[in-house]
Amino acid sequence: MSASEARPIEFPVEGLSDGSVRVRLRADSDTPSVIEACQDPEVVRWTRVPDHYDEHAAEEWMAESNRQRERGEGLHLVIADASSDAFLGSVGIHRIDPVEGRCDIGYFLAPWARGRGAMTGAVRLLSGWIFEALPIERIEITIEPANGPSRAVAERAGYRLEGILRSHTVIKGTRRDMAMYSLLRGELQ
Repeated sequence: MSASEARPIEFPVEGLSDGSVRVRLRADSDTPSVIEACQDPEVVRWTRVPDHYDEHAAEEWMAESNRQRERGEGLHLVIADASSDAFLGSVGIHRIDPVEGRCDIGYFLAPWARGRGAMTGAVRLLSGWIFEALPIERIEITIEPANGPSRAVAERAGYRLEGILRSHTVIKGTRRDMAMYSLLRGELQ
């Protein structure tokens, strides 16, 4: 598929829900909570979130998210509480490759949302939607080996560890090893 054939990603306006969490498009009203969550040292440590995340960074992220969605290259979503719609975290699809039939999922949770299964539910919801809506046969999650909580999410969501990719990813100027997890079409439970 060439760039001229790329189409915008159409995500359900109502989002996806399992009754506990809802995965939905980001709204302007989420910005203060996104900024607050991105101040957490653990979010900054394990992700590409800038060290000093502010209103300007949030606006840039929203604009880039919209561009990626329009080009069919990525989709950045919010994880919200299913009943209150309160912001809990972020989950997104990156590096969509329709020719190879694969993509990557990335995520983070706000400190106030951890320990209740929200991310596992969100990853399962999004994975199911990817296999239903996109020409994807393989979803990958790459996680730093020392990031135990994120690795546990991948495993609880049904992803399989394939191995450690040495010096695989540059995050904030440093090459880092990554644990490679994958889920194939038909494996989601």
